[in-house]
Amino acid sequence: MCRMLIANRSGISRLVERLSEFPNCNDLASFLRGLEIRDGGNGNGVVLFGDGSVLHYERGVDMQPERAAAILEGRDYEWAVFHSREASVGSVHDENCHPFVIEGKHHLVMAVNGNETHMTALGKLIGDKTDSEFIARMIVDMDLPFPPVLACFNSNFVGLYDGRPFAKKGDRQLLKFQSGRDVVFASDLPFGMLDITKPEQNYCWFDWEESIL
Repeated sequence: MCRMLIANRSGISRLVERLSEFPNCNDLASFLRGLEIRDGGNGNGVVLFGDGSVLHYERGVDMQPERAAAILEGRDYEWAVFHSREASVGSVHDENCHPFVIEGKHHLVMAVNGNETHMTALGKLIGDKTDSEFIARMIVDMDLPFPPVLACFNSNFVGLYDGRPFAKKGDRQLLKFQSGRDVVFASDLPFGMLDITKPEQNYCWFDWEESIL
């Protein structure tokens, strides 16, 4: 398993406000550290997106949650994606850390929580690639219909497709926090936090539209 998050800038600000109410998780750095501790630890990554392009992209085995929190709180952007990896397929090194940024027929920023073992051998054919990266490259290179293609997989997915944010729940936990137009999807959120919903299986949120795939 892994842990991940997608949020707009105002969602991060609202999340930080709410975190101040929880003594054991009272700031963004401790929240991201908690995500890493629960099911991560093999590398972190963050992407900031705005004005139609990636504004900041940083990932690595040695990247600390405190560094990611500083980026999320200290920059201007429209959307942010954070991921903490627990390695299953693919070795532990920087290139296998999520999120992945893939450019081609489409522009895709994607982070994944789950194991798609039937894709493992295909990932190896194009190098030491994870099943998650292979799926991302397949979506872009084959110009597959999005988001319906996500229904073919059991994993959770978050990211941006041609600049449009998405979150799809598979067989892992994914929570939604929303207050007005402030929105955060995350693998975990503090117990007792208000305005949280638990999407059902195959729930998909794509550019503010909700559906079941």
